Amino acid sequence: MSLDAVGVVCENIESSIEFYGMLGLDFKASGEGHYEAVTLSGFRLMLDSVKLIKRINPDWKKPIGSSAILCFKQDSVMAVDDCYARMMAAGAASQKEPWDAFWGQRYACVYDPDGHQVDIFADA
Repeated sequence: MSLDAVGVVCENIESSIEFYGMLGLDFKASGEGHYEAVTLSGFRLMLDSVKLIKRINPDWKKPIGSSAILCFKQDSVMAVDDCYARMMAAGAASQKEPWDAFWGQRYACVYDPDGHQVDIFADA
């Protein structure tokens, strides 16, 4: 068994595609309200519209808070700072600006358009 993909429910798919595009992901439509991008490691990130999810599960309700965090590894410390700066310039919300974490990584935390926490990091 292997973990192949993570799905994220989005109220505004276009905004989410633009947000995750700043992390280097290129999404392809794979049905109405469903988009997929493959990372360099082969892992897939799937974006699903609320409309699609409610069609699959009519009882679905948007969760409060974020119990899962998507973490995107960058090639360098400078890439973390550059990616964070691009996201802030594009209007993304910051949870924590880049810092040198005690566990030996450059780290930053932002929120995607639907409020999911997304971390950006690189080995220091």
